[in-house]
Amino acid sequence: MKIRQTRKSDISALQAVEISASKAFLEIEGLETFADGSCATAEQHMSAIEPGTSWTAETDGGQQVGFLAAIPEDAALHVYEVSVHSDYQKQGIGKALIKHAEAHARVLGLLEMTLTTFRHVPWNAPFYERLRFQILKLEECDARLGSIFAEELGRGLPMPEQRCAMRKALT
Repeated sequence: MKIRQTRKSDISALQAVEISASKAFLEIEGLETFADGSCATAEQHMSAIEPGTSWTAETDGGQQVGFLAAIPEDAALHVYEVSVHSDYQKQGIGKALIKHAEAHARVLGLLEMTLTTFRHVPWNAPFYERLRFQILKLEECDARLGSIFAEELGRGLPMPEQRCAMRKALT
């Protein structure tokens, strides 16, 4: 397995990874709709590819099996998506992608990594807590995270009882 920067030519493979990964939501009562076959658009992927903050995990044979898409925002690297193909989950790929992004954020001189996620989905907040991310109380969220929450609410994500923002200090 290797991790490399995502290229524009990877987008369709990453969309297939995301659709495959989302099937895990079929196991979570009330979140089954997240396994509806939708995924990030090419434009959304490009917003992370262009600044060089999207990474792809691929097998030795060159098959894309996971990705992380993030965007530098203020003094943070905000992780928008981590997905691992269902056939490759629970093998440390997500953790490796987070560690790779963290190293890059440190090189950029960023002070923290942030993300929003589901509180009680095992591969969401509990996973990130094991990687030393901390759940933020709503009042601890800055304006940037607040606007991300507002955008998520506009897309129909359940808030805030099921969602949370998380931060990992890099200093």
